[in-house]
Amino acid sequence: MRRLKNLILIAVVAGLATSMQSCGTANVNKLFGSTDDSYAALLQRAQLAYDEGDFSLAEELANKAYARSSNNGDAGVLLGNIYLSQAGIDIFQVVRKLSALSGSGSGSTTSSTCSSSSSSGGTGASNPLGQLSCLLLNLTDADKAALGAEQSFPGLNSVGITKVYVPSEVNDTLRANVKTLAALDKGIRKLCPFVSRSLVLSQSIDERHTSKSICPDQTNTAYNGAKVHISFALLHLIEALVFQQGVLIDGVASNSGYTGVQTVSTKISSANFTSATDLVNALSSFKTIVDASFDTSNTKSQLALALNGLIMVSQSFEAAGMPSSVTSIITSQLTKLKQMASTLKTSAGGTGSDSTYQAQALKGQMNEAYAKAMAAKINTQCPTAGSCAAEKTNLCTNYASISQGVDPTKVQKPTICQ
Repeated sequence: MRRLKNLILIAVVAGLATSMQSCGTANVNKLFGSTDDSYAALLQRAQLAYDEGDFSLAEELANKAYARSSNNGDAGVLLGNIYLSQAGIDIFQVVRKLSALSGSGSGSTTSSTCSSSSSSGGTGASNPLGQLSCLLLNLTDADKAALGAEQSFPGLNSVGITKVYVPSEVNDTLRANVKTLAALDKGIRKLCPFVSRSLVLSQSIDERHTSKSICPDQTNTAYNGAKVHISFALLHLIEALVFQQGVLIDGVASNSGYTGVQTVSTKISSANFTSATDLVNALSSFKTIVDASFDTSNTKSQLALALNGLIMVSQSFEAAGMPSSVTSIITSQLTKLKQMASTLKTSAGGTGSDSTYQAQALKGQMNEAYAKAMAAKINTQCPTAGSCAAEKTNLCTNYASISQGVDPTKVQKPTICQ
């Protein structure tokens, strides 16, 4: 049975990677020297260039085909594959990793290139999506610099930190300046018109998906819908993993070169504060960093778009009929987030959008280890309910923000905050 599932998987992915029929014994020189600029001829030559690894020529020819016909969904699929390749992504590798992690149930696959220092279920390589991120992506220093910026936080002077990396809001400029995102963005824009409105895009907060100029509805044309949705899913998966690295700059891959949330948490946890006031100042800065890095109120934050991307992955795979042996690693994560989001919404009186509470749940999942560390530090500095009376309000307010969305059954509040 397992072998049969693997064969089906291989067939599905092979079908995606080969958007058109093979050129077979066709004369390659004749094809590339052809003056036939019909949609079919251009697409055939583009497919051949793609198969040969000439992604620049493949892109040029596929874009010509895309512009030649309104019935251009299959050209969109090929362009999606081309842009994934230009982003340095191997389709077969992605699906193999998804299948392996989905099959393991716990994300136990490891790699020497992955950081395992983060113990939270939502951060670092100990989390299945964190593993995917560090196994599939190799962001350059320029990419990391474009994803965020270093900021000063005087409250962290007592722990020896002067600059902290904070992810930036996502816009067209940011995407253009991150090589991987720039390629993925092109593919998403080409494929979006052919993606199901009701099954997929209706759940999106991404402005590219809601824009009629970027994503006009062409779902009434003829094309291979399964391939469209698989390619759309893979593009969004890699984009979401890029944003995850932006949010967890020092918590997913090793040697990021930046001080991020994880490093700040570690420094505060190990610091010997001479007064509760110093701890208050450090926690206040940490709260600001957490709120900015895991921004749940901004639909353009990297956290919000990472979550939205994962939803697009899940819905697109479902629309394509992809087997659970490939998709369960994504769907199980989303199920947990939605369950926690429902709890958060109920606690808040049932007001607000589901997407906001889902973002809060993702923030909580990613911050679980940090919330535990901060609770332990407050308990060490202020061990009894009556201690740190003057600082209690500030400590508990900052802790409440840091631990927003964390499952209360997994993390206990500091003693003075109970």
